[in-house]
Amino acid sequence: MSKSAIAENLRLLTSYHKSVAEVCRQIGINRQQFNKYLNGTSTPSANTLQRICDFFGIEDYEILRPSDEFRGLIAIKPRREAQVAHENQAALAHFESIMAVSRSDAEKLSGYYYSYRYSFSDTDKILISLIHIWSSNGRMNSKRIERFHDHDSGDATPFLCKYLGHLLYLQDRICIVEYETLKRDEISQTILYPSGRNRKTWLSGLNLGISTRDDRRVGCGRVLFQYLGVDIDLKRALGGLGKHPIENEHVPLMVRNTLQSYAAPDNPDTLFARPI
Repeated sequence: MSKSAIAENLRLLTSYHKSVAEVCRQIGINRQQFNKYLNGTSTPSANTLQRICDFFGIEDYEILRPSDEFRGLIAIKPRREAQVAHENQAALAHFESIMAVSRSDAEKLSGYYYSYRYSFSDTDKILISLIHIWSSNGRMNSKRIERFHDHDSGDATPFLCKYLGHLLYLQDRICIVEYETLKRDEISQTILYPSGRNRKTWLSGLNLGISTRDDRRVGCGRVLFQYLGVDIDLKRALGGLGKHPIENEHVPLMVRNTLQSYAAPDNPDTLFARPI
């Protein structure tokens, strides 16, 4: 076992970490003894060498290689990991700054909304959902509830979906990314814009999601949000949820006129992406 090779290779590995003391603390090894390994005045026992190699993510035979060969073997990996960690931190800081800017503009959107769009599973029906948008811990959050009957399945129990998400409001564009919390098998994305400056009565945009049917059809369609208020009768609001024909009394005239203008009844694929 070459003391000089181990010492030089250990110094290289340790250089990728914050400090020698931090390395010793995480391995659980005496600092003075480890310094002897680094200086080449002592070599670790087989057991200690294995602990050291496990910590650095290398094999025990690799650390015995000549320093030039060892440097070529492992130098890329630590640098890549350090670079990825740095990029992740930078991306997170950038995202947090966007969230902070977004919140100041998005707080005025807080409240309850009805969401209207053509159903991805029943393409001739309008799906009405209830959305709640609120601010918490410096971020804008959303919760969406869908409740409807799937008559084709023969099950009388209402079908229920609950989504939690985050909202960004940048340059009059509202972006919501949410996930289904019950089955945890779906991510939904919505992009909206106000129908008029500083108005939130109607928000118009697109929703991208997946059908609840077994075919799991990917769908993208026009969606409208109708502002209901900050304090509402939740029981009454939940009573309006479901899948309804577009002529149903629960579907406002604004929704009928807007969604019908984009629909092509004889060609449902104009509303929905083809199955993947």
